[in-house]
Amino acid sequence: MFKKIKLLIIIPAREGSKTIKNKNLIKLYNKHLIFYTIKFAKKFSEKNKLIFCSTDSSKIKKIVKNYGLETPFLRPKKYSRDVSRDLEFVNHTLKEYNKIGINFKIGLILRPTSPIRNLKDIKKAYKMFLQNKKADSMRTVTYSKNNPYKTWVVKKKYLVSIMNSKIKEHYNAPRQILPKTFWQTGNFEFFKINFKKKLNSISGKQIMPYFINGESILDIDTISDIENIKKNTLL
Repeated sequence: MFKKIKLLIIIPAREGSKTIKNKNLIKLYNKHLIFYTIKFAKKFSEKNKLIFCSTDSSKIKKIVKNYGLETPFLRPKKYSRDVSRDLEFVNHTLKEYNKIGINFKIGLILRPTSPIRNLKDIKKAYKMFLQNKKADSMRTVTYSKNNPYKTWVVKKKYLVSIMNSKIKEHYNAPRQILPKTFWQTGNFEFFKINFKKKLNSISGKQIMPYFINGESILDIDTISDIENIKKNTLL
């Protein structure tokens, strides 16, 4: 008999990072960066939930335990490379919990590198996602700073627009007549599991947007990003 849990919250925290060494463990107001995401996950109002830190690091496992989060298994190094996809650590998590008789209905990814979150936002988003029977997933987005209709790649030494459009020479068109575009953020991402032990995709075909702005769109990738965080926002 399998135990069915409504919500699996995954906090991905691999050991490696090229931009900031041990990024998930940098200290922010005397707490490791990952602490703020664990704290937020615990506050989330869904009672039938399981919070899991997907990590390949024994050091991170020990630290999150000090913050009250058990990590029953580590992520293999082969799923923890710079080029690894989210689907790999998600399926590893589902597989390991399936082995001990636990399956999940909904998944939620909370990345430590996006520590500024609004509890009202995620509660609202969760309710919207549960009510939408057609959606496969939901992710946070914000307005793009740079319109991709003016973005290029180089092929055979010449510029080629990455976009197709019915607008003639859209790369020369004023932004006011170009379609509005949105940039995905790392704040949160819901996806349906439906008690499966393996997924072919996290996002699926029907992806709901949840629009955010302000400090919530911050994703820590450089030292300057850390300096932009206000203490009262986190604590």
